[in-house]
Amino acid sequence: MRTQSIFFALAAAPAALAHTAFTNLFVDGLDTGDGVAMRMRMDPETATFPIGGDKLGSNDLACNVGGDKGVSRVQSVRDGATLSFQFRSWPNDASRGSMDPGHKGPCAVYLKKVDSAINDPGHGDGWFKVFHAGYDGASGQWCSDKLIANNGYLSIVLPKGLQGGYYLARPELLALHNANTGDPQFYTSCAQIFLQSDGDLVPESTVSIPGYVQLSDENMTFDIYNRPNSEYKLPGPPVAKLTSAAGVNGAFVNRQTSQTEGQRPAGCICENGNWCGKEVPDYNSESSCWASAENCWKQADDCWNSAGPTGNAGCQLWQSKCEGLQAECRAGRFNGPPNKGRDLTPPKKTIDVGLVLGNEGGGVVAAPNTAAAPAPKPSGDVNQQQPASTPASTPAAAPTLDFNENVGGYESPTADAPKQTSVDKNPSYEQGPAPTEDAGPAPTQGPPCRPGHPCVTVTHTVVKTEVVYVTAYAQQRRAAGFHHRRR
Repeated sequence: MRTQSIFFALAAAPAALAHTAFTNLFVDGLDTGDGVAMRMRMDPETATFPIGGDKLGSNDLACNVGGDKGVSRVQSVRDGATLSFQFRSWPNDASRGSMDPGHKGPCAVYLKKVDSAINDPGHGDGWFKVFHAGYDGASGQWCSDKLIANNGYLSIVLPKGLQGGYYLARPELLALHNANTGDPQFYTSCAQIFLQSDGDLVPESTVSIPGYVQLSDENMTFDIYNRPNSEYKLPGPPVAKLTSAAGVNGAFVNRQTSQTEGQRPAGCICENGNWCGKEVPDYNSESSCWASAENCWKQADDCWNSAGPTGNAGCQLWQSKCEGLQAECRAGRFNGPPNKGRDLTPPKKTIDVGLVLGNEGGGVVAAPNTAAAPAPKPSGDVNQQQPASTPASTPAAAPTLDFNENVGGYESPTADAPKQTSVDKNPSYEQGPAPTEDAGPAPTQGPPCRPGHPCVTVTHTVVKTEVVYVTAYAQQRRAAGFHHRRR
């Protein structure tokens, strides 16, 4: 077959294929922010690495490496919301695509009801599937193909009437390009959410992750090159059947009616992932001016130290603020801070989520005589494109921060081009190809790159350059503190 010959060409260089990472959650088309409320692998060098065949029994399969520890933010989600899970081959740059098209395979979305989205380790029992899709024989596409064509967004509609409270939401991509050699590759992470719902629907049964798939399963070793792809059977449990919590073991009756953890901290005026910067103390003397500048730099240290693979644009914004405060102190303007309380966080963007996928074989099934209606199903063919609903209104833009206003000092950089004054002006994340696995074999020379499909090679220089980037900032910060002490 012509298609298979293309697959063989791609399979000739498996180590050269670009990987991917789940980086952003969109709720009804509104971005929650890069890495916000996300449990993901934090090491930039390995952030896009899969959970491979030898790790299917590891707890990492639940929420990725390090995913047993929660983050400080929890995203609020309405009942029946459209959730869009964004995958990127470069975690800090969506413009570089979502995943190499050679990564063929199914998709799924799992939820786990938890008492605390921050403190639950994630792995273990309690997971239930709300969506899955595999190979579409009519179009000759895998779910992964549709995700790539949809700009990296895996969009689904949550079943309406689920019990309210805290959940971990886990999208899953399974790449089968190396499954015939014993290396199925899972790409996954977890978003921490709070579901605002008066419903009482819960799954009739749950599964454990890890444990829901085994390396010996036929769908883990399926040869997509030499078998009809339409024969592929989806891994894991079926899409969950939902029922009223009143008829289920009391372990499921843990509905929370109001969110008490993970909100944006009061006084937060700058975000970078799950880090928040707060306004510095007021000052009216030289010593208190320098103390406030020092407070700003301390928060900057925390920002840079916590920055994950989705980048450090917020840290750059905050650094500009610190540089401006320092300039005020040097200039003898000891009454501030200027523009007190202005929010530096760029406004969240709203997108058209594009294709909203439906389950193969139907939607989530609710048992009869429950208090909530069953989940909505896409009309017609489950693979047919469904128009995404656009939010009724776009959130108002955050106030424009103008540090030239009555301060004689500094100005805020834009979100697209953050100001850099003393750090490396060629940050590593803006250069070079995407990272690949250290342990992978040397890439075999494949066919010439086709237009729109970039060649990807091993790039350990990415992380080394990023370290220099942070170090340059740290040196600048220390120099600033030394100057203060000399005064």
